[in-house]
Amino acid sequence: MLVFKSIENIPKEEGGYSVAIGNFDGMHLGHQSVIEIAREKSNNSSVGVVTFEPHPRQYFQKNQPIFRLMKSETRKRFLDSFGIDALFELPFDSSLANLSPRDFIETVLLERLNVKNIVVGPDFRFGKNREGSVKLLKIYREKNKFDLHIANPFMIEGKVVSSSSLREKLAKGFVNEVTKMLSRYYEIEGIVEKGFQRGRQLGFPTINIGLRNTIVPKHGVYAVFIKILTHDKKRTYKGAASIGSRPTYGDYEPNIEVFIFDFDENLYGENVSISLVKFIRPELKFNSEKELILQMKSDCKTIENVLADD
Repeated sequence: MLVFKSIENIPKEEGGYSVAIGNFDGMHLGHQSVIEIAREKSNNSSVGVVTFEPHPRQYFQKNQPIFRLMKSETRKRFLDSFGIDALFELPFDSSLANLSPRDFIETVLLERLNVKNIVVGPDFRFGKNREGSVKLLKIYREKNKFDLHIANPFMIEGKVVSSSSLREKLAKGFVNEVTKMLSRYYEIEGIVEKGFQRGRQLGFPTINIGLRNTIVPKHGVYAVFIKILTHDKKRTYKGAASIGSRPTYGDYEPNIEVFIFDFDENLYGENVSISLVKFIRPELKFNSEKELILQMKSDCKTIENVLADD
């Protein structure tokens, strides 16, 4: 997959591109269906995804709580697995934010990207003040500037699959529903940091990942799979994860700590992905480390049984 982070110096693709356009935060089934339509309607054009970094909402609401479901690196990894030809990750800055809808179509999509087919959702908005809509895209289609396909909302059990509904489910710990909406487990990706090493002292050495740039799921204990993305021996491991603010010790900065079963290697600095399989229990504050250890042993036994069938 070719990756372009600017509209400058993009090589001219002779047959043009069939592109899916959107933020693709979470890469849920709705996003996947938009990409599949772009592939089906490509008519021998290369298949591309046009997205933005940072997320436009992030750009306009800098002081709002973190809402991203995945980092751009995670999104890129999933898009690459879909076998698309090119990712156009456009820098969302003042220049792009102030571009009129017509200029976005004519300069970015037609002139720079040589787009032949566009696939978007019905509520897609673009251009300065979000003035551009599907209505304007249809006008250009009628002028034979490109083909256009409007993807229907993806539904599960009568409910629309969306990034906002994913955020709501994660905040409540409804991991099973999240898995259905993604057709895979939800993943938290990050670099392993050095923690307080309390887990090692308790007999449960953990890896630690900060939760600074993506949404924090419901605090509590989860059954998880762990993938070491930068390791020479890429394998998937089983483990127990605690997401929260470590109230027993009064730290209060959200992070995820993972005890990997049958594993004893130094992973500091490694890029890892934690897949949430099942929510086990909410975060608790313990009166002593002895109580904490007993609960951790019980959690691990429960999680081993959960993951035995997976």
